[in-house]
Amino acid sequence: MTRPFTLYMDETGNRHPDKKSDASRAGRDWFGFGGILIKGEDNDEARGLVTAFLEKWKLGENKPAHITDMMAERQNFAWLERVAQEKRDSFWNDWRRVLCQAPVIGLGCIVDRPGYLTRGYLEKHPDRWLLCRSAFDITVERAVKIAKLEGRKLHIVFEQDPGINETITGYFKNLKAHGLGFDANNSSKYAPLSTADFNDTLGRIQHKPKAHPLLQIADSYIYAMSRKAYDSKFPLYRHLRDAKRIADFALDDEHLPHMGVKYYCFDAKTKKPG
Repeated sequence: MTRPFTLYMDETGNRHPDKKSDASRAGRDWFGFGGILIKGEDNDEARGLVTAFLEKWKLGENKPAHITDMMAERQNFAWLERVAQEKRDSFWNDWRRVLCQAPVIGLGCIVDRPGYLTRGYLEKHPDRWLLCRSAFDITVERAVKIAKLEGRKLHIVFEQDPGINETITGYFKNLKAHGLGFDANNSSKYAPLSTADFNDTLGRIQHKPKAHPLLQIADSYIYAMSRKAYDSKFPLYRHLRDAKRIADFALDDEHLPHMGVKYYCFDAKTKKPG
């Protein structure tokens, strides 16, 4: 029997469109939801890559590879600030190798929060959680389309947070019960799936702790895909691009409009917020 795909999902940025961004987010204020899509038969290989990395750098289960902490050299990665540049380079080369060798596809939806407000979506849809649900629905739908191409089921795993676990699970149940909630005319060019499509392909949803090996990979992927929208020269994204690990480069061109990474509320011509 063909094994299912699993979509490992994480968030980056602030999910609420009306919350003021902190100063460090000036010029690149996003919310991203997504991560990696992996075939069941490839799980052990990807897990092994993460485990070997953690063991080499003596991080352990309680010190997961969290990209923003790694880049800021804080908390479990504060020691990076104190070591020689050669060792720091070795650390990053090892982590990039994990991300580029893992047999996964990076997938997600990234929303420019100022652009969301500029378009008046908050006035039209006062539900502050709609931005988060939209990003979830778009990402899951694209993953379902990829799974359908190979005749596989799709499971969802997301990083747990007691405050939102039930909310995210509710998004999943809503997709299975009612399908997408987007305007049919506006979304027709994206070939939206029906409720039956979601029911036929979606399996189960689970939440797992941050330390889960594949969620550690997902964390770096969604950050890199989000950062790319504001900085096309962001090195980590370029490595994933060149390794053809991002959906936009892993899939055939004919599928990209409906299955590639979705950048939402960005100007189509400039790819900049607007």
